[in-house]
Amino acid sequence: MIFEYIHLDGRREIVELGESVTTTAEWEYIQTSNKLAFINSFIPKFLSGEKIVLFDANHKQLLDFYNSNNINNFEDIQIVNKQARLLFFTSGSSGFPVGAFKSEENLLREVESLKKVVATRKIKKVVVTVPFVHIYGILAGLLLPMALGDVTLVVKEDFLPYELIEESRDDTLVITTPVFIKALAKLPIEISLSKTTFISSTAPLSLEDVTIFEKKYSSNVVQLFGSTETGGIAYKKGNRSEWSALDGVTISKHQERLNVTSPFISPYLLREKIEKLEQPYQTEDIVEIKERTFVLIGRSNKLIKIAGKRISALQIETILEEIPEIDRAIVELVYKKELLRSEQIIITLEATKEVSKQHIKEKISQYYGIITIPFSLKFVEQINYSAMGKKVLFT
Repeated sequence: MIFEYIHLDGRREIVELGESVTTTAEWEYIQTSNKLAFINSFIPKFLSGEKIVLFDANHKQLLDFYNSNNINNFEDIQIVNKQARLLFFTSGSSGFPVGAFKSEENLLREVESLKKVVATRKIKKVVVTVPFVHIYGILAGLLLPMALGDVTLVVKEDFLPYELIEESRDDTLVITTPVFIKALAKLPIEISLSKTTFISSTAPLSLEDVTIFEKKYSSNVVQLFGSTETGGIAYKKGNRSEWSALDGVTISKHQERLNVTSPFISPYLLREKIEKLEQPYQTEDIVEIKERTFVLIGRSNKLIKIAGKRISALQIETILEEIPEIDRAIVELVYKKELLRSEQIIITLEATKEVSKQHIKEKISQYYGIITIPFSLKFVEQINYSAMGKKVLFT
């Protein structure tokens, strides 16, 4: 693999990668200022067998946690050390982030599975827009290009959409997020990128976004589905509704929820203490399964049933973002047993001007019919996207 780094001034540099370093038996946190420094630090340590902790240093909760807790002193850490090589943390969307230990087998077997997903494509160059501190960035953005072998890995701190188009011509694999797919779909251009494949992380992409993108660029979008704990579970190409299990993954259903047995699942988690993770692993995803494929209905904590209809928080977000005044929406479901109607919805909006509750009710009713959904409404100055393409409130 050739590593090409694009500096902020546009200068391109071919970077020689170190092959080995002296390692210790301790877990070590990689703290770097940019992607160039990260790769120069990570690859030699990984190849030499160092145990590495990865998280975004801008995540204050995680930084405080790491500074006040020595991973090497946790009870049972010696048992974990017999298997684990990397420690990732979840995004923390459902409370404080959870640490997920990964073994070398977890990582390398998943990379082999990802290679099979793109096996029919000729790949000479891999362009990466994602950060490397997340498991998706490491697996798809770094270990996959290394496993592909004779490719050039192209990295820049922040690609602009037009820059990404220029980099994505001819036998290219682009590792990116739904945010970039949506941005590229909105560009006022139409160009053939038929020799390019785009892989997007697991935050949801609407059918409309994928359809517009593939028509505009004559290209393919592959979406990956999974989590930090499970690793990759499934993938889908184009505007299909069915997710196909990755090679090596066995799927089943229990109480409507997706169960996963996989060589990619973390052997241990880190919460307040180290916990062994048993398989099959039951996710919070409500699915309909047919052999090795499934249709995702929604997250169990993101679904509400009203008048016999399943209402998805993500679907409501998409519906609300069709209103011209609304730029972004976050919909949360809350359950309060003490209320007459235990299910309620909290809607947070980033909008150019305030929209009435009545207008929102009418918009939702266009899709679900006349149903009563108790909800509260608040407006904020900004809703951001995380590095992995998930919406987060600006603070």
